[in-house]
Formats: sequence, structure tokens, C-alpha cells
Amino acid sequence: MEIHRPKPWHGLRELAKEVGVIVIGVLLALGGEQLVEALHRGEQARLAERAMRLELAEDDGPQAYGRVVIGPCLGNRIASIHDAALTAPSDELRKQVAAYAPPFRTWDSEAWKAVVSSDIANVMGAERLVEWSAAYRTVPRLNDINAREDDLAAELREALPPSGEASAAERQNLRRLAGLLRNANVGLTLGSQLLLARSGRLDAPVSVRTQQSLLRQARALYGACVTAPDLAAPGAAQSPAANLRSSFR
Repeated sequence: MEIHRPKPWHGLRELAKEVGVIVIGVLLALGGEQLVEALHRGEQARLAERAMRLELAEDDGPQAYGRVVIGPCLGNRIASIHDAALTAPSDELRKQVAAYAPPFRTWDSEAWKAVVSSDIANVMGAERLVEWSAAYRTVPRLNDINAREDDLAAELREALPPSGEASAAERQNLRRLAGLLRNANVGLTLGSQLLLARSGRLDAPVSVRTQQSLLRQARALYGACVTAPDLAAPGAAQSPAANLRSSFR
């Protein structure tokens, strides 16, 4: 049997060369692994942005656009109830109250919550994360106001007796509820304008087809008070004057 003797070292230079080859191999392997991981995380960030873009453009966005479109109509109707509450005949007030039916919607932020609860946010970068955060910060507020409005609308429908003349106390309560609903409508309209503006900057606008469909349906329900909003114009909530006085007028 032939025995292979280990080759003797030929000096430190050859040893250093062999060690260098091993180190370079390890570094290349680690670098390749990091590159694959970076590409994977980058793809995760792109998919997360796509999910948020769809959520804003196809879920929250149409709701916001619809609210901006009908906001003036609802404002006119609830202002009429408020102004007539103390003096108008009860039958007339009951008709106006029955006709006031603001939409109740849930405002979603599931895609954003998924980003916040993961490490994808670190890949997106601070500036991009702030842009998405600005859009989604409006969503919880819209949810809260819309839920409050729905409760107030239910109270409004029960404020008057089903028949006969309303008492002074019932009329006063009706006026109070109408005032609160007017504020809720303003808050939802302004918040919706803000959401649409911030979503547009993230390339998540409501499609033209959806806008046209909502306008047609709104005009069929509310009439001439419906007008197409200028989405390129800055919203009232973004105006410097918003820092100086309340929009609840």
C-alpha cells in the first residue's frame, strides 16, 4: 500500500496564499448571502408598497372621494334641519330627518399595519416611511368620526316623536344633534380631502373610471349639489389658514 505523505509547507508566503484563498471564499459566500437577502427584502418592500397602494386607491380612496363629492349636499341638508329645528312643523322636520342618511364605512389600514409590525419599514427608508405614514395617519381619525356620525344619525332619527307635535325639549335636542352632525360631516370631508391628496403623492389615486362612476351615482341620489372636486387643489386642511381658525363653521 502506497502511503502519501503530507506535503511540507513551503514557507509563510504559500501559507498566507492558502489562507487568503479561504478567507476570500468565505467573504464571497457571505457577500452572496447578504446580496440575496438584500434582494429578498427589497422585493418584500416593493410588495408591501403595492399592497398599501391598492388599499388606498381601491378601498379607502373611493370612500374618501365619495365623501368629498357628497359633503356639500349633506352639509346643506343637516344645516336645514339645524336651522328649522325650533320653528318648522314637526311633520316637515320628520321628513328632513328621514332623508338625512350619511354613509357609514370602515376605513382600512391593514397593509400599513403589516408594514409597521414587521422589519420591512427598515428597508423602505425614513423618508418613504414618513410619506406612507402621513397618508395612513388620517385613517383612524376618519374611522372614529364616521362611527360617531353613525351613532349621532341614529339618535337624530329617534329625536322626534313618530307623530304629533314635538316638545320644546325635543326640538332643542334635535338642533343639538344636527349641530354635532354638521361638525362630523365637515371633519369627514376635510379628512377625506387630505387622504386623497396624500395618496395621490404616493401614486395611489382613485381611478378616473371610479371617480366618474361615483359622480353619476351621487348626482342620481343628491342632485345638482354634487360637483367634481379638484384633486390637484390643496385641501382645506393643508391650508395655512387651518392653523388660525376652525373649519367647523
